[in-house]
Amino acid sequence: MIDPGTGLTILGSAIGGVKVIEKILGPTADYIGGQLKEWTEKRVNNTAKIFKNAEKKLGNKINENGKVPPKVLKGILEDGAWSEEELQVEYFGGVLASSRTLVSRDDRGSYFTSLISRLSTYQLRTHYLFYQSVKQHFDGEKINIGDADDRDKLELFIPMKTYREAMDFSKDEMPKRYDLLVHSIWGLNKEELISDFQYGNKDYIKSRFSNANQAGIIFVPTTLGIELFMWAFGLGQLPINNFFNFETKFTNDQQIILGQTFRTQTKNIS
Repeated sequence: MIDPGTGLTILGSAIGGVKVIEKILGPTADYIGGQLKEWTEKRVNNTAKIFKNAEKKLGNKINENGKVPPKVLKGILEDGAWSEEELQVEYFGGVLASSRTLVSRDDRGSYFTSLISRLSTYQLRTHYLFYQSVKQHFDGEKINIGDADDRDKLELFIPMKTYREAMDFSKDEMPKRYDLLVHSIWGLNKEELISDFQYGNKDYIKSRFSNANQAGIIFVPTTLGIELFMWAFGLGQLPINNFFNFETKFTNDQQIILGQTFRTQTKNIS
């Protein structure tokens, strides 16, 4: 029989103590077995960063009763362990924190670990930019994200300049920036994380947003896109419409340049 203490000791050493793991996971900590002995130091450290991120997001809630379903832990260990980008750590850490619950069958987090692992670094960063922008523009408004009419009113215009700055393309990436945009937009659409989108030059965009004076992207957020964002910030257990509450905060710890974005409709929803 695998001694769970072996895996806990290895991961606990990277985090700074086994107790943090046990507090986050609850009884599910027993699933961390000797397989970690075969891991590289890099995989252990990547996983430790995710647990530290979850600890930060949980705050004092870490001392309340709860457990993380085993299927969620499986996704963290199998997919999160390979994630080096800080934003990937942010998302996986948030899902781990969100998954801590008293309801033993609430394994929704396993869906989101799988979804995050399917997204490329470019797609994930695009999702982050889009939904931080949605939050900025519609914060405090009374919106029912489950209502199609309300969702259509959330349409945003992202100038290409804003997109490039947020993506922080390197010198080697710049020649491929259009292909990376296409990859990101169509990937998010395939996963139903955005809808009703278009992108292109100023004249093309003007057919949808008459005030556009530059090239850019137009998109409508989706229920799943907002849900993923909430789970990524450790708020997955809250009602989805809480996304628009003033009290719901999404800090930009990654210091991604969000830049200027525009609502395509001028009237408030509420």
